Amino acid sequence: MKEGEFNLKKEVKIVEGRPKDAYHFSNLMEISASSLFPAVFGHEFKTILGNLFREKKNLFSFEHTHMAKLGNETLGMLLGYDWRIKRKEEINTGRLIIKYMKFEFIKRFPLFLKLNSIVGYLKEGEFYISNIAVYPEYRGMGIGTILLNFIEETESKNIKKLTLDVETKNEGAIRLYKRLGFTISGKVSIKLKGITFEFFRMEKIAL
Repeated sequence: MKEGEFNLKKEVKIVEGRPKDAYHFSNLMEISASSLFPAVFGHEFKTILGNLFREKKNLFSFEHTHMAKLGNETLGMLLGYDWRIKRKEEINTGRLIIKYMKFEFIKRFPLFLKLNSIVGYLKEGEFYISNIAVYPEYRGMGIGTILLNFIEETESKNIKKLTLDVETKNEGAIRLYKRLGFTISGKVSIKLKGITFEFFRMEKIAL
């Protein structure tokens, strides 16, 4: 590791998301799932995700997001929540999606049902890492590891297991998760808008 990279890691701060981070949230969500979100939400997906992020009490809210910062620069982010929040906020998440998608939601409702049936499910005691992304210029600096370690350290007292879904073609992310102790527990696939998506479910027992 270069000396500059080591210093960067020491100076990175993990902070709670705030509504004003919506621009970076939308960009980083696109990076985390560049094909999936357009297929589900349509071409306005970044605007929709930004609106959801600014709202409280939904599964895309700033309340469930942590940002990796270096000074005033945003490097990456992690969106995650536990099984209790998932159960409590699922309905309001749907209500807000309808609010911002309007009639487009009706056309895409079957897609939401299909996706929800195979990814994002949680059992009691589980914490779900919904999305994690780092801007390309900061990759290879350990930012993803810092984010994941932070979440594990802060949530481990309240949960039994960390879970996530990752596209099977995302080999770099899979290597990172395995290095941090995650194991593959299942594989699912879904076809949305003519595109087939395959996901590994990965899990790690909380410390």
